[in-house]
Amino acid sequence: MIGEISSHAFDSFFGWAPWVIGAIIYFAFWVAKRRESPVPAAASAMAAATYACASCGRRGSLDQMLVQHHGGAVGYQCPQCATAQATAH
Repeated sequence: MIGEISSHAFDSFFGWAPWVIGAIIYFAFWVAKRRESPVPAAASAMAAATYACASCGRRGSLDQMLVQHHGGAVGYQCPQCATAQATAH
């Protein structure tokens, strides 16, 4: 028994295979993207920005930090470090 594939079956398989494989890949990416968590908006990321103290590294919002000028550069200190520096001098 010689196993031969008919020309019609061969053409049909290779005609539909790229479409079927493409649909499977598209479906897999669709399922993967559906489960992703949303990315926060840029505006909310800017509202949550924190600054680190130049001395101890403690983080806080800008309104909690004290400005420090260093020859044209600006740094920030937390109130505890600023008080400690003021009493040391």
